[in-house]
Amino acid sequence: MLWLAALLVLAMVAPGTRAQEALTLAEGVHVFVGDTGEPSPANRGRIGNIGFVVGDRGTVMINAGASYRHGRALLAAAERIGGKPVVLVVLTQPVQEFVLGAAAFADQGIPVLAHRASAELIAARCENCVHNLRALLGEDEMAGTRPQPPDQRIEASTTIEAGGRDLELIHPGWGSSPGDLVVRDARSGVVFAGTLVAVGRVPELRDGDPAGWLDALARLQALARTGSGRIVPGYGPPVSADALDATRDYIADTEARVRALFDTGTPLSAMVQAAHLPRYAGWAVYEPVHGRNVQLRYLAHERAALAQ
Repeated sequence: MLWLAALLVLAMVAPGTRAQEALTLAEGVHVFVGDTGEPSPANRGRIGNIGFVVGDRGTVMINAGASYRHGRALLAAAERIGGKPVVLVVLTQPVQEFVLGAAAFADQGIPVLAHRASAELIAARCENCVHNLRALLGEDEMAGTRPQPPDQRIEASTTIEAGGRDLELIHPGWGSSPGDLVVRDARSGVVFAGTLVAVGRVPELRDGDPAGWLDALARLQALARTGSGRIVPGYGPPVSADALDATRDYIADTEARVRALFDTGTPLSAMVQAAHLPRYAGWAVYEPVHGRNVQLRYLAHERAALAQ
């Protein structure tokens, strides 16, 4: 299969050059597969997947990259590969690796679209993201990077035409973030899920609502099975609908474990060690991210208990 052959080639590309390579999933549907680790000088902060869909008249980017420099590289590569100008950027979630390259597109007059709730989170916290990444990655790598407010905002699911391509923008409710957007290419059926799905990587629960997230994953699986069956996760290689079970299981298992420990009086200081889940220990970023997830879910249960 075309997408599998391309993925094998992509796996051999050095991490620092991946913004120039793309995996082709269907006619006009491509993805830059990023690193699955945490941001570091080695990966230049370029974690997570960035997609683009090429129509008869233009290209739509799905997420914008981790810095101004990354955004410029993605813009150039997408236009070179697709042969059409980028006419729109859709941000699926307000995470730094997806949004901090948006200014590179806006400076070329390319509109940036997001859900209203994502736009609010970008405005509230992305200055801090830039500050932290500048300290981690250096001034040169982050030169010109600034938060870019989306100039197009939506409140609910809709269908748009951009560049000669029909795209479904689906807001499944509050899942991995309050402003989740899923992008489905109507022609191919390929689904871009953003941070709702992580393959071989622990998902970040910071902005998530576990119950809503599980509902969103069920919707995604049903959606994928009515089309091509291909889902582009936020992290890791494209997968079929059945692969979403692993993300679902991690969220459910973490929530159940933390809830049980909280109910039996386990203190926060002992929670991370007590909530170790061996099944997922081999996933990328397990050590830092699972610990943060456990602490965040503990605090959420604590707030709920105090509010009663």
